[in-house]
Amino acid sequence: MPQREARTRPGRRRVLDTAVRRARGPATALLRRFGLAIAFVLAGLLGGLGYGLFAPTTYTATAFVLVVDDGGDSGPAAVSFAQAFGRLAPLPETLEHSSIPLPRHAAGDTREHIQASTSPDTPLIRLAGSARTARDAAAFANAAADALVKYGTQHRADTGVRVALMTLAEPPAAPSSPNLVLDVAAGTASGVLLAGLSAAIMSGRRGARREWARHAAIPAPATADRIEVRS
Repeated sequence: MPQREARTRPGRRRVLDTAVRRARGPATALLRRFGLAIAFVLAGLLGGLGYGLFAPTTYTATAFVLVVDDGGDSGPAAVSFAQAFGRLAPLPETLEHSSIPLPRHAAGDTREHIQASTSPDTPLIRLAGSARTARDAAAFANAAADALVKYGTQHRADTGVRVALMTLAEPPAAPSSPNLVLDVAAGTASGVLLAGLSAAIMSGRRGARREWARHAAIPAPATADRIEVRS
């Protein structure tokens, strides 16, 4: 029995070595052709995974205010003023009108915590507050909404419109970022895009090399000797 096992082990090893050698050739050719593209895809996937696992948690809460003219309509004038008020909402000068205290933050970075967005069709202003905690995110959004209502009321005689509060922000139950699934998908998509661009560039270069080699292989036409005939 020991002699039989000693005979079979080298045979199995030779079979394994043969299988490895056969698989090594296609694998090497595959890596030579698509190695850069595979590296880009893996880098994008790992980048998205790392961001989803290690990025700081951010919460987002949203409040809404509406701009209407003195007649109660939501016409073009109200839409125009809504867009103007939306640009003013994150400014420190506007936030000073709020009776809701802002959470503690670094001076001058209110734009990082408050984002205002408007629609070209409706006089609605969306105020999104973002912070590391759900309570602070809602506080940023509500402070911006309260400040905008008071600012609009203070300038109502000049603008002819009023700013009304629609909804206050509630502390969100779940963070808005990071989102592991979306981050991995976004990272992988970026890697695929870079892989496609690199493949297109490499393909163009290979085509240019083949074209140059084809032209170089064609011999130049021989110049015919000129024979002068003398009469």
